[in-house]
Amino acid sequence: MKHPVLDPRDLDAIRAQVAALARSYTPEWRYEHTEDDPGAALAELFGTMFYQTVDRFNALPEKLYTEFLNQIGFREPGPVAARGELVFTPHDTVEEPVPVRSGTQVFTADATGEHIVYETQRSIQATPAKLLDIYYADSQSDHLQRLDLRRPQRFFSPDGEELQRHAFSIGEDRVLRLQGPGVVTMEFRQAARHLEEETTRLLTGDDLQWQYRHDGEWLPFDQVRAENGRIFLEKRNSLHLEPDESGHICVRCTGGAPLTLRLEQAALTSAPLEPCRAQNLFAGDVPILPEEGGYCFGRRPTPYSLFYLRSDEVLSKAGAQAWLRLEITPIVFDPPDRGAAYQFNQAIIDKRSAVAIQPDDVRISGVVWEYFNGLGWRQLEVTGSRNPFSCLQEGNLELRFQVPEDLQPTDVNADTGWYLRARVTEIDNLYSGYQRWIVPFVQGVQLQWQYEHPVPAAWLSSDNNGLRRELREAHTYDNLDFPLLEPLEEGLPAMYLRFDRSPHAIPLSLYFQVEGRAAMEEQLQWEWWNGKCFETVRIVDTTERLLHSGEMFLFLPDPLPERELFGETGCWLRLSRTGRQEGPAPTVAAVVPNVVPAVQCRQEPEQRFDTGVYEAGKAVQLLSKPVQNCTVWVDELRGLSAAEAEALSRAEPDRVRLEREDHVLRHCWIRWEPVDDLALAGPGDRVYTLEPYEGVIRFGDGRRGRVPPAGDHNIFVTYASGGGTRGNVPADTVRALLGGLPRISSVRNLTAMSGGTGRLSLEEIEARGSRHLRTRGRAAAGRDFEDLVRQAFPQVRHIRCFSGRDPQGQPKPGHVTVVLAGYGSGGEGAEALCRQVYDYLSKRCSCCLVAEGRLHVHPATVLTVNTRISVETEQPELAADTQQEIVRRVTRLIEETWHARPIGEQIRMDELFNTVRETPNVRLTLRILAEGAYHQEGQSRLAPLERDGDFPYAVVESGTHLVRVQ
Repeated sequence: MKHPVLDPRDLDAIRAQVAALARSYTPEWRYEHTEDDPGAALAELFGTMFYQTVDRFNALPEKLYTEFLNQIGFREPGPVAARGELVFTPHDTVEEPVPVRSGTQVFTADATGEHIVYETQRSIQATPAKLLDIYYADSQSDHLQRLDLRRPQRFFSPDGEELQRHAFSIGEDRVLRLQGPGVVTMEFRQAARHLEEETTRLLTGDDLQWQYRHDGEWLPFDQVRAENGRIFLEKRNSLHLEPDESGHICVRCTGGAPLTLRLEQAALTSAPLEPCRAQNLFAGDVPILPEEGGYCFGRRPTPYSLFYLRSDEVLSKAGAQAWLRLEITPIVFDPPDRGAAYQFNQAIIDKRSAVAIQPDDVRISGVVWEYFNGLGWRQLEVTGSRNPFSCLQEGNLELRFQVPEDLQPTDVNADTGWYLRARVTEIDNLYSGYQRWIVPFVQGVQLQWQYEHPVPAAWLSSDNNGLRRELREAHTYDNLDFPLLEPLEEGLPAMYLRFDRSPHAIPLSLYFQVEGRAAMEEQLQWEWWNGKCFETVRIVDTTERLLHSGEMFLFLPDPLPERELFGETGCWLRLSRTGRQEGPAPTVAAVVPNVVPAVQCRQEPEQRFDTGVYEAGKAVQLLSKPVQNCTVWVDELRGLSAAEAEALSRAEPDRVRLEREDHVLRHCWIRWEPVDDLALAGPGDRVYTLEPYEGVIRFGDGRRGRVPPAGDHNIFVTYASGGGTRGNVPADTVRALLGGLPRISSVRNLTAMSGGTGRLSLEEIEARGSRHLRTRGRAAAGRDFEDLVRQAFPQVRHIRCFSGRDPQGQPKPGHVTVVLAGYGSGGEGAEALCRQVYDYLSKRCSCCLVAEGRLHVHPATVLTVNTRISVETEQPELAADTQQEIVRRVTRLIEETWHARPIGEQIRMDELFNTVRETPNVRLTLRILAEGAYHQEGQSRLAPLERDGDFPYAVVESGTHLVRVQ
């Protein structure tokens, strides 16, 4: 307020006037300010003293205005203490929770080295348990997600890493070794046999998919069908089945799981859809190309000649019936013609009786089929064409055998695989003098197999609800009782918190850092795992169902047992909703245990004062200031009879305390109440006034307030000192305990200690005081709401009243919304401040607004301003300095200029352009893109800042500024 200046003369003007008067009254003397002139000394003395009189005269309007404020009842609001959150960390060796009592003091040093003391406001027990994971589970939508604790994520909404997968695998390495088109048959046995056919039908439904693994990927089977209680899986391509991550060849079923499936036994078979070709053929150590063919035992077989045949796909099917078809072509090697043979033993040799010499056919007359059993080559029993190499038959020759159980892969000519071999045992006419060799030439080899009985699965695995189960050597069990499919436990959407050890404490404090505001209609319910089920926990919720940041205090007297859930072992707490109503989900940035609210104050020693006989207007001085939480008790036993004291105690038990000794009433302590002004008090009112900044308590004079009765030490005062702006410190600044706390290794302030306010400046007092008389304690117009809140709540930094708008900023006739922002960091403090302001305004505005729910007090929306700026510079070598200067100027514009304006009027885009343009070395502004980040109903939003009034409820803060210099 600009006060009027009654006399504008300064000291020089007074001197000039004295000199002018001297020239008129004493022309013989000239006022020249010489040091040896007594007249000049008198004139200077007069001018100085008169100037002091003028200065005091000019201060008269200000003093009259101050007295006017006192007359109309305006009082400077008292100090407000800074508040924040402290987190206590127990030692790693601690096993049980550590008590942290209310009033525990911590401190940090200010700029002068003095201690700024903070006290905890609640008692907790700090648990050594660490929060490891948070999961979201919803059985209805079949969601199971693990939240990333390093970034903000929504609760009760699918917003994390999806862990839910319903899949099971059945493996048998030999049966499922398929390298070409084939069909796999699955059979499942359950305790309820009549359900087996229905189970196979469900497992071939559209919501499930059967897959096999190839080249690191899971591929679907070409056809899946159910017949007669069996599942048939057809693969019509030539892709081979590969082992999965665990090293087993298996088939997998994956998809949704609306059913629970447990197996007693699983069996499977396989068969090719077309004959299989041999992978490798060897004649001894000579390879035979299957597509070209070759001599099975070379051109001149000998006993013990060997023919090797490799087929991993067929020969690995232990116990299966196999067919081997060989396409053998005989190759004849005729000897040279020896001509006719004459009979030289006759007397007369007749050429006509000469006989042509026929060669002896040399062919393989005996072979033995063998397989490798891990120790050596063992004979294989075969049927059908046991010796297809005799060349007595042409075409496709087939032999049958049962794949031995002990057949093992081996190395043949540096090639590892599953082999059979044929060994030559007999050759006809091997030593004949005239031989015609008939040698087998193989042109094609085909194999097939078929199982007569299903083979029990050797390996089972299932993935359900984040839990993986594996069963090895499954074929050795008669009753597996293995869960293949399991749905989530029925229940409402819930958050599961996993701790490394039992977090039991009375109470356990969990701090939730909530971003934005998302009002949930349903209640929240906490439960703990007691070893059998989840049991309800008694809590105190300061977050108002995660509407804002704050603590939830859980009373857990008993240790929590460990449990494996979602594939992880730990001690579990569950936070669930009590309904499924649609609505916004809260966004939680962090969950921190062992957090307790603290305020910047220090409990001072109690003080006692004496009172003389009828000491009217008594004033007492407290030792420490500014004063917080002051309580005054007066012993009035001398002014009351015993009956009056007893009656007063029954009427007001909270304000009266009686003390007896040997059944004799010795003291009657009555708590007196503070008031703003004693002028409005009656003669018998037990009231006092407190000057918090001076630490002075004043009592009445008998006409305006009661006079304390006479007595020794009959005034008893308890109070704390603290408050003001000196308590506002950043996060992680308060790290010292005052006096120490056993088994606590460290303490720190998790949030900034903020919201502290001190004495108002003279300008602020004048600005608020001038409106006090106009409102008269009632809110009629929008400005009245603002003025009343400014006067009663000094911790409110910004306030704006919007008529005809609802809390979401939408037009709504008849509604009044008061939007405010304090000096604090938001969260529970901002919501508590809004509640206090609402309670204060509801008693001073129209009752219709309150009764009809048309009065709203809402915290301002914090709008983080981010910019992208492109400029051209005059001197490119100074580009780095210019970039930093632009960021500094934009940050200062947002945090100082914009933030100082009223709510809804802070953003001025023309100022942003001017700030960038006026930066030194900026020749041309190419582009400025500004966007605001904020939270709406628990979700992060981003909007361009194009018009100044787009966000009526916003207060700004500086964000990230990217400057590109060209």
